[in-house]
Amino acid sequence: MATGDIRNNLKMLSSEIRSVKTPSSLVNLEGMMAGDPEVYLPIYDYLFQWYNTKLANEILKRDLKLPPYKHNRTKFLDAMYLVLRELFQWKPPLSTAQFFSSGYAEKKIIMCRDVVKLIKEYSSSQRAVGQAATSPAGTASRPRAQKVPLAKSNAGVAKVGQQSAAPTNGTLSKEKPPSSKAVLSAKIDTLLHHLMEVQSSVKALKEQMLLVMNQTETMLDQVLPVVTEIVDELYKREAADVAQTSTELRHEPDKDVTETATVKSKGEVLLD
Repeated sequence: MATGDIRNNLKMLSSEIRSVKTPSSLVNLEGMMAGDPEVYLPIYDYLFQWYNTKLANEILKRDLKLPPYKHNRTKFLDAMYLVLRELFQWKPPLSTAQFFSSGYAEKKIIMCRDVVKLIKEYSSSQRAVGQAATSPAGTASRPRAQKVPLAKSNAGVAKVGQQSAAPTNGTLSKEKPPSSKAVLSAKIDTLLHHLMEVQSSVKALKEQMLLVMNQTETMLDQVLPVVTEIVDELYKREAADVAQTSTELRHEPDKDVTETATVKSKGEVLLD
């Protein structure tokens, strides 16, 4: 996409983002217009880890998991660039330093739009592969048509037609039953079809389990730092309370000594 019309490029990016059902809470068009790199990170996180199950599983299989962008945005972008190069054979037009700078606003918009298009094309190709894989099973489940021997001559065709049209001895001619070989072949085709359905179901279940594991790990990565921070704060407060209690205990003997000295001085005055 050519540069020079940032508003039109932003409009096209907004259309592409809506086409992949990106949550509106993740989209900040004003930040994109200003070249803010932070507004792109949640969109990229959604595209690579939540939009397409097959893509998320493929990233896990290749050991290219993207870390949480809130913890380390540089590592997140480096991992995303690695996925784009290895899985999509696509080189990002901006370096990491350029992306996180305040400039290159239009190039960031164009790059994001190109990434959305790449992921949409990947999803479409995966759907096409899935349909191609299941189409032979659909044809295999259909019963095979019985082969009818061709007539050797027109006279033979006419004779067959007359025999089929007219009843013989008051009864209609019966069709020849299918051979045992044809019946066995049809049963085998049906069994293969069911086996392929089971295989597809197991594969889909495995992909769902991998995605759930990935999502759980991501959630733990986000929750653990918060829990650690809370525990540290509790330890700090407990240490402060212990220190305050120790200080108070040290002051109590000094107070008793002071009171004793005061009483003694008063007694001396009375004696005098």
